Amino acid sequence: MRSLLSRHRTRAGVYAAATVAMTLTLGSLGTAHAASTSDTTVSYRGHRFTVPSTWKVIDLAKSPTTCVRFDRHAVYLGTPGTQQNCPSRARGRTEALLVQPAAPTGRAARVARNGTSRTYQATTDGIAVTATYGADRARIEKVLRSDALPVDAASAQRQPAAPAAVPADATSFQGKGFDACAAPSTGQMNAWKGPSPYGAVGVYIGGVNRSCDQPNLNAAWVTAQYGNGWRFFPLYVGLQVQRTDSCGSCELITDPAPQGADAARDVADQAAALGFAKGSVLYFDMESYDRGGSNTTRSMTFLDAWSDTLHQLGYRSGVYGQVSGVILDLVDAAGGGRYTMPDVIDFAHWDGDGGTGDSQIPANLWPDHQRIKQYQGGHNETYGGATINVDSDTLDVGAGGTTPPAKKDTKLAYAGPATVANGAAAKPSAKLTDADGKAVAGRPVTFTLGSGASAQTCKGTTDAQGQAGCTIDPVRQPLTGDATVPVKAEFAGDDAYNASNVTATVKLTYVTGRAYGLSATAPLVSVKPTPDTGEVRTADTTTVAPACTQNISTLLLSAKALCAKVAAGPGTVTSTANLQEASIGLVGLPVIGLSGVKASSTSTCTAQTGDVDMGLTVAGVPVTLGDTPNLNVDLGVLGTKLVVDEQTRNADGGLTVNAAHLTAPGIDIVVASSTSATHNCS
Repeated sequence: MRSLLSRHRTRAGVYAAATVAMTLTLGSLGTAHAASTSDTTVSYRGHRFTVPSTWKVIDLAKSPTTCVRFDRHAVYLGTPGTQQNCPSRARGRTEALLVQPAAPTGRAARVARNGTSRTYQATTDGIAVTATYGADRARIEKVLRSDALPVDAASAQRQPAAPAAVPADATSFQGKGFDACAAPSTGQMNAWKGPSPYGAVGVYIGGVNRSCDQPNLNAAWVTAQYGNGWRFFPLYVGLQVQRTDSCGSCELITDPAPQGADAARDVADQAAALGFAKGSVLYFDMESYDRGGSNTTRSMTFLDAWSDTLHQLGYRSGVYGQVSGVILDLVDAAGGGRYTMPDVIDFAHWDGDGGTGDSQIPANLWPDHQRIKQYQGGHNETYGGATINVDSDTLDVGAGGTTPPAKKDTKLAYAGPATVANGAAAKPSAKLTDADGKAVAGRPVTFTLGSGASAQTCKGTTDAQGQAGCTIDPVRQPLTGDATVPVKAEFAGDDAYNASNVTATVKLTYVTGRAYGLSATAPLVSVKPTPDTGEVRTADTTTVAPACTQNISTLLLSAKALCAKVAAGPGTVTSTANLQEASIGLVGLPVIGLSGVKASSTSTCTAQTGDVDMGLTVAGVPVTLGDTPNLNVDLGVLGTKLVVDEQTRNADGGLTVNAAHLTAPGIDIVVASSTSATHNCS
């Protein structure tokens, strides 16, 4: 994995010898079938994956020493061998597939994704799948979907429960060590213990650009090797600054600070899962790049976040790289105060000199058991009958330690929304910053909408800008007198940051409405609104419809079949009043006849509409009604006013629609009235 640009070597033939042609029948393991001119279908244990026809298909049962690598397009079928023939260095990440046999689980297929390492893990009937991707995530997702794996429902990959940790001195050692692309088997490690000059092993524990699969590397392996006297330098091959000959297919840094922090959190998770305790040194493998300008800035900013975050998590920080590359950039930056320096450097200078000094690294920098030197690149060595391709190293790494910085205070600022509506989704969000106003990324924030029995919660994680959000769907909150709902965002704190919270008040969208059939005030006549829904105020789906009134009959006024209804939903309300017919015959006025009367008022958060439908006669003569609201009908009596389709905007923004409204001195008669309004829409 680790290499020097000036000494880059290729290993043609190792991979080719381990591949099988796409048209080859893979024995009991599987078969490749032509699917189209550009794709082929690979069958394995009853499962079928459609992949590009250019991808190699390797039968691991027939080629058990094949190095399973994820830096080239390939499909690996079977269980990876414990003694793979891997080069000491491989790096980069692309779309590839490893399908292994697995015991039936009896559960539905599951898919998990690690976005930092760009890996999918899937389990389904009889197989376990590892799928990697570089720039073409859509391609590998298509491959997984071809076997009906639920990619779209993929969850975040969870780390297993941390095993009992090996002591922190597991990463401390003075003497010779080696590193290999794939962790050797326990048998190989045992064969080398004693006959070889080595006492420490470099293992690649993660990173998006880690190319070699690690079938041997797990917590039990780490514990066994530690118990047998081996010590470790764990390496992580994350995003790189530049694609060069040493890392031609590597995925690159695009946002240095947050990505450096993400890498540190991921390596800490991987280390904990393997049993490396806090206080251990974890090394970032930074391959060669052209120093200077934006490349150097990108590298230093990324590694600054890497070291800072590892310290916050209780681990020591290490950086591996070419002595004339990233190491010189670190030398130049040391003492400047702008960047946090790694606790240990691991530099490559293939001069065959096994000392840890170098003329390009001042003796006063990393002087106190804080260095590893890789003095020889990839080559084969054999001890106890076991041959491994390795890089050779000299370690001078003390137990040391890093004191995590004092916890920083934090501040949460609520970012919205200002309103919520029952029955709809709410997406509360907040920004988490430290005492200096810098964004705090990767922290969980819990949001609570409402209180007591009506409290609803969701959780989000802060992004690179410190923003966290989540979704509560649907909102279900009671309507209070002031139509508000409390909302709270909470960060519980961790080893690096103190807890903080923020409370706010949001408005709850609600509606109001009223409808009634008829009301009248006149000499010798008094009819209260009948039938009347009364004032309806709600934030939920509600319908209010009192029983219809069959008849109203007075000396001067009569009406038949009067009905009223208010129908409300989240952010919408329609009020409707209707009656079959009515007659108004007041002294001194022509008789007014109304038939088929209906008035409606509808309000939403974006619009209001009113509508009236009816027939009208005055003194028995039909009156032609147009579509224009607020039509004045001349009754020929001074001081008397009849308005048809009367539409009025109210002080609260609502709309009242009356089918007919007759006024005169001492007279006020309303036929079919409907009112609607929405509140707290934005």
